[in-house]
Amino acid sequence: AALEAKNFFAKPKLDCVGGVSASRLVDSLQDGCPLVCFGCLGGHPVSLPWHSLVARGLSVRGFSLRRWMTEHKKKTPKMMSTVAKLVNADKLKIDFTEYELSAEFQEACEHAAEAGKGTKILLRVNDIGATYA
Repeated sequence: AALEAKNFFAKPKLDCVGGVSASRLVDSLQDGCPLVCFGCLGGHPVSLPWHSLVARGLSVRGFSLRRWMTEHKKKTPKMMSTVAKLVNADKLKIDFTEYELSAEFQEACEHAAEAGKGTKILLRVNDIGATYA
């Protein structure tokens, strides 16, 4: 009920990780909604239970930003401007936790390994040109 109150089951869902991440997103889709996969950062293919696709009428679609930008060169500047406006208006955002690469790498790795962290890990490099061992 709490998820429904926050409109968690809104449509569509976007996935850039693949694998189990995409499978979890399918559970949050409304019947008949699409899942758009635009990357495979996890290195594993999207694997979905057949009953989600058939019984719930869900669809999965792939999207390549690089291909879209190549095919729509004239539209790309306007699209980037629109995305920037959405970010500046706090309508498009990503929760992240920032760590400094040379000083906080181990902490960042531990945080990244946590289940259900709800945030992306961002490594900041302050000393460009340094060698990390």
